[in-house]
Amino acid sequence: MSALERILSEFGSAAATAPARLAAAESLRAHGLPTRRDENWRYANLRSLEAVRSFLPAPEPTVSPALPPALPGFSRLVFIDGHPQAEYSLPDAALLASLRGGVARARATAPLPLAAAGDGRLGLIARMFAPDPLTLHVSGRLALELVLIATGSAGGNYLDLEVQLAAGAQLDLVERHLGSAGPTAMSCVQLDLRLAEHSQLTHTRLLQCAPDALYYDTLAVTVAADGDYRLRQVAAGGQTTRSTAEVRLSGRDARVQIRALATAHGPQVCDALFTVLHEAPGTRSDQLFRGIASERAHVACSADVQVAPSAKGARVLQSLRGLIDGAGAEVDLRPRLTINTDEVQAAHGATTGRLDEDLLFYLLSRGLSPGDARSLLKWAFLAEALNAIDLPPLRRDAGLAAAARLADIPATELLQ
Repeated sequence: MSALERILSEFGSAAATAPARLAAAESLRAHGLPTRRDENWRYANLRSLEAVRSFLPAPEPTVSPALPPALPGFSRLVFIDGHPQAEYSLPDAALLASLRGGVARARATAPLPLAAAGDGRLGLIARMFAPDPLTLHVSGRLALELVLIATGSAGGNYLDLEVQLAAGAQLDLVERHLGSAGPTAMSCVQLDLRLAEHSQLTHTRLLQCAPDALYYDTLAVTVAADGDYRLRQVAAGGQTTRSTAEVRLSGRDARVQIRALATAHGPQVCDALFTVLHEAPGTRSDQLFRGIASERAHVACSADVQVAPSAKGARVLQSLRGLIDGAGAEVDLRPRLTINTDEVQAAHGATTGRLDEDLLFYLLSRGLSPGDARSLLKWAFLAEALNAIDLPPLRRDAGLAAAARLADIPATELLQ
């Protein structure tokens, strides 16, 4: 039985009746799972889906989680295997009221275009199986940390969350994906973000799954007029990691800035797709990706920008760089621009290579050990993406996670 057949069979055995879940299942049945023949999935490790022991959601947890220190000034919501944990969360009253109201309201039954037949089809699995689809409404200012822990127990770890920012709202959103889920248990996240006019969202994602975990996430973002979305993403864990993000700049002067990095070691596969759709005049997008593949690892990133005829005056920047560190490692970078208007400013580039031997020789000649010299060059390579994380505790944790995946002992000791 194929992975798709097992998913639909197990969903049917769960006797789900929520309209949004049923609509997601029907869409997945109609369009199927992506395959390596799909252009945007040619580097993803999809065979791992066949090894998943059970797609049904994991039961309520019985273990006490090891949580990172709380971020000063942030509310916190903790999920273990997709189940919200009130006793470990630190929400304020307004946040709790918003979440309770979001649970009570029915989620729209029609999947978003990204999920219905496009690259977000894996997000349909999260919508089908997540214990409680949540909706969060943000007005004013809010700083929120989501801690999502996978324990590796029988069943999958799912989250289906929609965040709606009111006009002029400001949100600092931090996601930490942690845990020990192994190669037969899957973590799958569907996250929908909707920014109204003049709203601002800074979104920091630390994907620190266990080295043998399976992790897939789907991120759909819509930005209205004069909205500002900033994504900082660090992928530093998981035997298989796939991130699919689509940002739709639907209003005049809407903006997105993406700073992403990925590090992988040994048999790990880390794949990301960032799609930006310019649909209105004056929109701006700025994408930067840095990736390091060590030993036999595979890192891939596709950055696809599409500028519609209606997006006159759009500005586009893309910078993708990969570093191969060791025999057998592979980095694949694919920058793409589709421009359908003459009134546009655009620049893009992609490079892949190894550590600069001249710089390495220079550092060795100044007395650095080979390990320290290689570590210094790798961190200089990642610095532009890491330094975009404003909060020092998060920046340190991101650096430690990246160093751990690269087995970089000098960098780890420096960051402790």
